[in-house]
Amino acid sequence: MTKKLRVGLAGAGWVMTARHLPAFAAHDNVDIVAVYDRTIERARVLAAKAGAAVKAYDDLDSFLSEGLDIVSIATSPWSHHDIAVASLRAGAHVFTEKPMAMDSAEAVHMAEVAADVDRLLCVSHNFLFSRSVQRAEKLLAGTPIDYVAGVQFSSEQRRLPTWYRELPGGLMFDEAPHMLYCMNRFLGGSLRLDHARADFSDDGHPRTVELLLRGSTGTGQVTMVFCAPVSEWHLTLSTQRRVVGLDLFRDIAVGLSSDGQHGALDIARTSASALAGHVGGFVRSGARLVARRQFWGHDVIIRRFIDATAGLGESPVPLRDSLNVVELTDTVIDALGLRAKSRA
Repeated sequence: MTKKLRVGLAGAGWVMTARHLPAFAAHDNVDIVAVYDRTIERARVLAAKAGAAVKAYDDLDSFLSEGLDIVSIATSPWSHHDIAVASLRAGAHVFTEKPMAMDSAEAVHMAEVAADVDRLLCVSHNFLFSRSVQRAEKLLAGTPIDYVAGVQFSSEQRRLPTWYRELPGGLMFDEAPHMLYCMNRFLGGSLRLDHARADFSDDGHPRTVELLLRGSTGTGQVTMVFCAPVSEWHLTLSTQRRVVGLDLFRDIAVGLSSDGQHGALDIARTSASALAGHVGGFVRSGARLVARRQFWGHDVIIRRFIDATAGLGESPVPLRDSLNVVELTDTVIDALGLRAKSRA
């Protein structure tokens, strides 16, 4: 019998509880053995949910002394570097939430340590493994994308981490990686910034941000609004033969072919196709949510990561892509003067 992989969970917040824990617990080759959190009461609550024999720690060294094969990190971004490096040096493979690190220097160091100790380091670019993005890629079938438009509305009324206001750029720093890694994927990688602008609130954090981006195969833009009354994240992918609309939160992808001469019947046909696609996608996503099987890609990426640590494939997210996203985030933060604002 193959020895099961010993997994430790670092961080006992909502993302770990609702996303990482179910994904790791569902894998046949995993034993969750330990939970670490700076607050021991939180660690104990999550450990009890993970299993009767799972130990709780508020000391990182004691947690790592459990002989872990994998450490999953869902703590505040400031701690990602230190926990990841300590875990790698203790012999564990590491799966970490985004943002990968606070800056490129930390991210590069994490990658260097992973290479030195011959362990996998994977950042949770989870939406790339969601059903909607996977369907979008099937609809595109390798067709070159001419332009990607991303629109992100974020409301402060929804569930948010308590620490986001302390980040450089506030909520933008925490949430922008999702849009950036999606843009990086659809624009062929090597994503870079052409232009950035923002409007700021009285506390110095962005209310709105607009980015013009360029990848190796195409261009695009992202508009982020952090003072919206609703939370909606959408991507529109345009090729010469098809447009694909992605609703990331509802996990829906809808493809529309040419509407010909844009006459009344053409418009009606396009409208009917879009409506049918949205309704069908909403019903399927809703059914998964009710059945507690809607994980927005966390289930797939974590399963592939576990398999990769067992030598059954490559890491689901290449480190070069994760480092590119951190470098681009650095560029945006500096272009908008947000690191200076955070230091002030």
